[in-house]
Amino acid sequence: MKKALPILTFGLFTAFTAGAQETRHVCGTTIEDQLQYSARLEANIAASENGTAVSDRSAVQYVPIHFHLVGDASGNGKIKERLVLDQLCALNEAYAPMEMRFYLKPHPTYGLFDYSINNNGVYNNQSNTFLMQNRRHATALNVFITEEASSPDVAAYYSIPNDWVVNRKAYINGNPTNNTLPHEIGHFFSLWHTFLGYEVNSFTQGSPGWPIAPVIAPYDGQGTIYTEYQDGSNCANAADKICDTPPDYNFGSLSPNCAPYNGGAKDPGGTLVDPMENNYMGYFNGCSNYVFTPGQQGAILADLASSDRNYLDNNFSPAAVEITTPAADELFVSPGSGETTQYFDEVLLEWNAVDGATYYLLELDWLNTFNTGNYKSYIVSGTSKLLTDLDDNRQYYWRLRPFNEYVTCAQARSRSFRTSTLSGVKEIEALSALQIAPNPASGDANVRMFVSASNNFEASVRILDATGKQVRVLNNVVFSAGETTLDLPMTGLTTGLYFVAVENAEGRAVRKMSIVR
Repeated sequence: MKKALPILTFGLFTAFTAGAQETRHVCGTTIEDQLQYSARLEANIAASENGTAVSDRSAVQYVPIHFHLVGDASGNGKIKERLVLDQLCALNEAYAPMEMRFYLKPHPTYGLFDYSINNNGVYNNQSNTFLMQNRRHATALNVFITEEASSPDVAAYYSIPNDWVVNRKAYINGNPTNNTLPHEIGHFFSLWHTFLGYEVNSFTQGSPGWPIAPVIAPYDGQGTIYTEYQDGSNCANAADKICDTPPDYNFGSLSPNCAPYNGGAKDPGGTLVDPMENNYMGYFNGCSNYVFTPGQQGAILADLASSDRNYLDNNFSPAAVEITTPAADELFVSPGSGETTQYFDEVLLEWNAVDGATYYLLELDWLNTFNTGNYKSYIVSGTSKLLTDLDDNRQYYWRLRPFNEYVTCAQARSRSFRTSTLSGVKEIEALSALQIAPNPASGDANVRMFVSASNNFEASVRILDATGKQVRVLNNVVFSAGETTLDLPMTGLTTGLYFVAVENAEGRAVRKMSIVR
């Protein structure tokens, strides 16, 4: 990416107060960027037209994608997962006519989503490409979701040398009128703008020669870009080089919406130009029915089948092709709707498994808008979550959305509960100190609990996983006054967060324990 283009709305409006101007953003994949993959586009068009584009994939071609949810240096500002799930749903709709489906591919280190980038040099301008390369998923299409995409004027861009997409978080959502990510992935798969050559200089009434467009587009860089004729007679060598996309001299950059163009521009031969307003690779804003033409689809599929995209090859098979969320009363187990929990700092949320779901997005907030500063979210693979950090005597709303790597469109259900004023962590009077070591525990190292007691006492020792499920228990353990060391049964426990609870009728003490294998 070399420079930002004139500001325009790209798929989504950003509103301001009355009387202020609308902020508009551009695709940051410039003319120069697109010309870098000219040979690739031409090869893909040729392969599509002569039938030499072959693929070893099945009829439905699954494309792995990995989202990096970037925060600032303090870890703040990350986009909410629900918006990413909505966007993936919309992205699959956009590419459905090609029988292409994108699915979430977990990173071997950073998981389903990458939350590990907390860096202003990525969050604001992507100057820290070293960190981005370090977090890159080697076998997926990488999408970095940031506060800004290279500059304040840019909505998103495709980085040719790095072969990844950067998308401003304000333009990640499931709105069908938002064409930002499908557009950038179009660039990823070799497509050009339908108005190539007119990015910087839209053809308008103030342009030289109006209303007759010039034979050569007003691009001031190296090389010649020809203006496309309405009859398509030079379509193979002009603009985007795809013959079923009609000419467009960047009329969308000045249009407030997706209304049919009637500005009166004519091609170099004097014929009125009739652009395709709802093309994904154009700049008309807010269309509800964006499409890729058959010619564009053929180039995309040829690119996917090319050796350059071998790293996207996979044997993925979805766990389910649809997920139906049960009604709230059938989905949620506990707490009951409106129920007050027993303790405020030990709340176990439970639900029933949903057919086809391998993950659940759990959201928690003080208001049912799920948009306050107290918002929390968790990706859970089981059917429960133990929460130990809630406030006392507080109304909470929680929302659950089942999904898997491929199906992210299922409806969420919500319910509320209130926390009590009682603490679930009641220290045992005789217990003076409790430590777990080593912590974190690695490999098959022995893990011991060190207890210091002022008097003898008897208790059970329970090991719970992060969801609150008991995985180990030692009953009737006698702790003597003074120091006691107890070996904890760790065999078979996988990497993750656990809780060790010492309990008797008098109270309980809980400590966190991490295992890294």
